Amino acid sequence: MQENVLRMPGMVPILATFAAVMSSLSILLPASPAWVTAGGAGASGAGLVTATLMGVTVLTQLVAVRRMLTYIGWPVTVCAGTLFMGLPSPLQALSSDLWVVLLSSALRGIGFGIVTVCGSTALSILIPSHRRGTAVGLYGLAAAIPQVIFTPLAPWLIEVLGYGFVLSSGLIAVAGAPFAWKLGRLVEEHTSAEPSVEGVDGLGSVILRIWPALLTLTLITAAGGAFFTFATELGYTPALATLALLCLTAVGVPTRLYGGSLTDRWGTRILMTPILGASSVGIAGIGISAGMEEGSSRATVFIVSTVILGIGYGFLQSVSMVRALADAGSKNGAGAAVLWNSNFDIGTGLGGLAVGAMAQVAGFPVAWWIWAVLVLAGAVVMGLGDMKSSGSRRS
Repeated sequence: MQENVLRMPGMVPILATFAAVMSSLSILLPASPAWVTAGGAGASGAGLVTATLMGVTVLTQLVAVRRMLTYIGWPVTVCAGTLFMGLPSPLQALSSDLWVVLLSSALRGIGFGIVTVCGSTALSILIPSHRRGTAVGLYGLAAAIPQVIFTPLAPWLIEVLGYGFVLSSGLIAVAGAPFAWKLGRLVEEHTSAEPSVEGVDGLGSVILRIWPALLTLTLITAAGGAFFTFATELGYTPALATLALLCLTAVGVPTRLYGGSLTDRWGTRILMTPILGASSVGIAGIGISAGMEEGSSRATVFIVSTVILGIGYGFLQSVSMVRALADAGSKNGAGAAVLWNSNFDIGTGLGGLAVGAMAQVAGFPVAWWIWAVLVLAGAVVMGLGDMKSSGSRRS
């Protein structure tokens, strides 16, 4: 009988730390862009907020985290991540000026970059490989549940309680600090903060190994990032925007939870490409609904399309993480974790920036149609690549 993953050392601190930080991210992800839009920044300014958050996150992941772990250790580093994510949040409530929100978002990006890398790296260190699929599913669940609760609530809370309350609620990340400290201590007990680099490939080599997972993740998280950024700007009522955000995040709970475990039975290659292709249908449907006239059919198309996108958004995150860790090999787990997290955030930021820029020029319907074509093209590339390697060992 297999050991319960939740009882394995470090799993609960990983989940609690990540859930606290994801709660902070989820409630501000739609609120911060809406705040600067209300201040007159426009769609491009709203997209820049998300792009700044994720851009600084990626820089932190690639440049700073390893150095921090080396010089100040795991406990202080992971704990600092929760504080950076939470403490700058109330700064946004002081002003809707774009530069104020960008500054706060940049500081929060430092914290998000720290926690995402440390969380997934700790998972690869503390959880044995034969239980990693289930652990990845639970890790995804720690992200999906806050998104289900807080992201759909944001538009309604803004309307009822105002921007100040919602923006300040990003402080919830600080609640993860005690768990972060415990997690850091457990990792340091298990291994040194600076792992041996003997036999470890450079990031360039790891990218060549795991590019299918990175391409899939970037495309789907860009669609999700664009949706979180602009759900309240597509011309729908606040109630419908809230319902759509709830649908997107709610379907991500079971798909992220079971996506990883399904790969233990069927592998990732047979699952990833069809779901990515199906996601393009949902993205195209959002564009179609944005161009329709007001009415019940418009709302129906919007919600159904959002559900389709949500299935792919949740499913592909877990599956792509499992595939990245498998394709990279055990010695490159830390590098794969850094690249997976950075591409998650590159995609989220890219979606807000690219769709916002395209919408500024050609309108939201065209912007979503273009992204649907890119996702479909990515699925075709993935399918052809997997067909060529179909004789190799299934990951």
